[in-house]
Amino acid sequence: MEVPSQAYVSKTRIGVLAVSSMGMAALAITPSYAAIAKTFALSNTSVQMLTSLPNLFMMIAGLIIGKLTASKINLKTLTISAIILVVIGGFMPLAFHTSFMFLLFCSCLVGLGQGACTNLSQVLISQMLPEKERQSTMGLTTTFTNIGGIIFIMGGGQLAATNTWVNNYWIYIFTLLILVVTLALVPWHPEKVNPDDDNQGGKIQLNKYVFYCAFWGFCVMLLNNVLNNNISLFVVEEKLGATSQAALTSTISLIGGMLCGLIVGIIGKKFKYTSISISFILYGLSYLLVGFGHSLLLAFVGSFFVGAAMSIAMGQFPYLISIAVGKNSVSMALGVYVAIYSIGGVVSPFIINPLTSAVQGMGLNVFSVSGIIALILGIGCILVNFQKKLVTAAQN
Repeated sequence: MEVPSQAYVSKTRIGVLAVSSMGMAALAITPSYAAIAKTFALSNTSVQMLTSLPNLFMMIAGLIIGKLTASKINLKTLTISAIILVVIGGFMPLAFHTSFMFLLFCSCLVGLGQGACTNLSQVLISQMLPEKERQSTMGLTTTFTNIGGIIFIMGGGQLAATNTWVNNYWIYIFTLLILVVTLALVPWHPEKVNPDDDNQGGKIQLNKYVFYCAFWGFCVMLLNNVLNNNISLFVVEEKLGATSQAALTSTISLIGGMLCGLIVGIIGKKFKYTSISISFILYGLSYLLVGFGHSLLLAFVGSFFVGAAMSIAMGQFPYLISIAVGKNSVSMALGVYVAIYSIGGVVSPFIINPLTSAVQGMGLNVFSVSGIIALILGIGCILVNFQKKLVTAAQN
């Protein structure tokens, strides 16, 4: 088998990483939560549906894309279609924005496209890049996802500040740039990069480790959306800072994820049996810092390390899945993984908020409750030894 040229590998990597930058497209509207809630007289939980409901459609996208990528449909065609869904869902509210239900519908289109891009970026890596490039590239996808998140959230917030919250949606111009990069750099017909590329006709087989990864991914999203849904409101309600400073906490979280993503591959190799447990413990300590710190500075520090925790987990899960199943099963396995972990984002406010209400009398808030849950999950992950069992089984 011929070794693919360095030019092919570099070009394809850039294209795939551009696709991964769509992974937080649905969060673009979060800076305008308060303004939208005021416009439509909504509760906090109701307006949070603009980002929690798209997670449900990410789940649907995961299952659909998992099935489609296992078929003969061209991967680049699927990727372009997914990006176009985000473009449509992002631009339509600029023309029609008098109905909250229509905004929800558009957010769901964005979620569908985002979920497809999240799944496809990992499939593109596993099928278009040599095996030696996979772990580092999968780690870099978290960096580019966070770079995209910074552009979507910061850019959207700045645009909303120029006039009304409707202008927030102009940030989806960024998706047109990603579409152009994808068209230019992702190959229509990838070169053969792995020895078994000619033997992909076997039966799709998913093992228990796919579902273990999906379960722990579900828990990560359950925890991660606590920050997305509550940090801005928490900073304002606790009088830690102004609205502009509250929006900055989300950006700092993305910076934490972006910087950590640069070394996720190294972390994965150094802590190949415990990296997922480390991410949960980092979530726990970070949320406890935010919840009990009562300081804007500590909220910034906690947000930074929450982003780092997500980067570690979400950079490792796709790689673990790619080594846990056969090559012809990777796309479906990733589809199942995305489908299940997305549910965590959907149900997060409906699990965490009632739990917080139940223990508010004990002086706990949403972040301290989430921190305790994260530490329990981290200890549980260590005790069941799931990651070591997966890696050992893959090596055998």
